[in-house]
Amino acid sequence: MIKINQTIQSILIFLLSAFAFVVFAEDRPTELALQHPQSKLSTMPISQIFTYFFVMLGPIKILAPFVKMSHGLDATAARILAVKGFFFACLAGVAAATLGQNTLAKWGVGLPALLIAAGLVLLLVALRSVLSQYEQSPRIPSGDNPQPSKMLALSPLAFPIIITPYGIAAFILINAAVPAEQNIEIYKVFLEVMVLNLVAMLFARPIINYLSTVLTILGAVLGVLQVALAVQMILLAFRMMGVLP
Repeated sequence: MIKINQTIQSILIFLLSAFAFVVFAEDRPTELALQHPQSKLSTMPISQIFTYFFVMLGPIKILAPFVKMSHGLDATAARILAVKGFFFACLAGVAAATLGQNTLAKWGVGLPALLIAAGLVLLLVALRSVLSQYEQSPRIPSGDNPQPSKMLALSPLAFPIIITPYGIAAFILINAAVPAEQNIEIYKVFLEVMVLNLVAMLFARPIINYLSTVLTILGAVLGVLQVALAVQMILLAFRMMGVLP
């Protein structure tokens, strides 16, 4: 029991440290983006890319949905669900980013249009998340749930819970904006965030039990950050198009 508690504490510290890195990173995306919006996308540092992926694709938003989804499953079934969700999410993310980048070129869709699309979707989802805090949370039903189907790991776990539509849009956007030789680094950052998601799912139940209040606060902070990030993406698109100075 002591070893298990120590493991859980280590995982919690790891996840909270990643969240703290995102919140207190030294990059100043707003200031830089206002100065050089187009060059900002093509010269985006890895730390900022990690920040975007953590906010849009990261583990904080996964914990509560995964606990509800795995309610009634034993520990082994929950682990299998987490691993399958991780596997499908990695495949879906890489495939969507690759195909999406090619489709952008064929359809003639510009980066500003994709920025606005991603920003609008993120804004709607983030506002819904922030406003839902004022509503009564649904209670988890008692009793055992039936065993989930094999497709549950693909949908809704891998998509859209892990791989969000706005996260995919950001993935495509960054891939299209950075130099081709840097695409491998982008995929590495994506896989790092997916590993964080896997760790969070494997320890989701004890994390929720030990830090439910802290996670509620972090979720509220993350929701506000997502709203601000969505607005920033839309403003950046307008500046790229010359609509705003």
